[in-house]
Amino acid sequence: MEGFKKFIYEYSKGDIIFTEGDEQNNFYIINTGRVQLKLNRNNLILIALGKGDFFGEESLNNGQDAMFTVEVMEDASIIKIPYPALVEMMKKSREISLKIVKKLSEKNLKILDYLFQMKEQDITSSEQDVQPAVEEESADLLDPSIQAFLVIQRSNRVVQITHKTTFLGRRDYTSGFTPDIDLTKEDEEKYISRKHAKIQYSNDRFYISEEAGAINGTFLNGEKMKTGVKYELNNEDELTLCHLSCVFKA
Repeated sequence: MEGFKKFIYEYSKGDIIFTEGDEQNNFYIINTGRVQLKLNRNNLILIALGKGDFFGEESLNNGQDAMFTVEVMEDASIIKIPYPALVEMMKKSREISLKIVKKLSEKNLKILDYLFQMKEQDITSSEQDVQPAVEEESADLLDPSIQAFLVIQRSNRVVQITHKTTFLGRRDYTSGFTPDIDLTKEDEEKYISRKHAKIQYSNDRFYISEEAGAINGTFLNGEKMKTGVKYELNNEDELTLCHLSCVFKA
């Protein structure tokens, strides 16, 4: 860290570090805080990054503009290294070079996994080409001006809430049921129920309720929820399904 101190910059929640298409001449390492990577053209959030993660790898390719917009999710201390300084560090330290490659590989795999999931959902939707179902889904969509997200702590995955009713749970491969927010991969222990909890938007507020049959419990800010009771959700509330923690942001 001694060698990095002169490159440390402080950012506040909501700051845009750089925008998709900007000239990219710096490499970034998150010291504290969290950021999210998104695509402006369709307002798609790809991934959330935390302490120790890297971004800005476009700077390693001469003339490559930024591929994503990076927005600060919570106050952050970030190491911003100009390309020439990064090259010198990598030449001097094989360990730094290997760590950068490993971290970037992990990030890219997470983004690819997310995009594959979206593609699967598109294929499933296209197979269900019944007009009344499309009209019903449109009626359930949130107004685009309402921005709400769930950050899944175990994987750093960010999921945007786009519907007035959103089910959280695990995929049922037997029946074909897939919840709106599928936690199958994060819940390796399989403690979370198929249809575990539900987030609803009504009267300009978000609410969370536990579904009947969620046997391993649901907690809001550490307090156990009662099944079927609606609890108001506020920004930065922590929601825990059995053992899996998520942060609600709105």
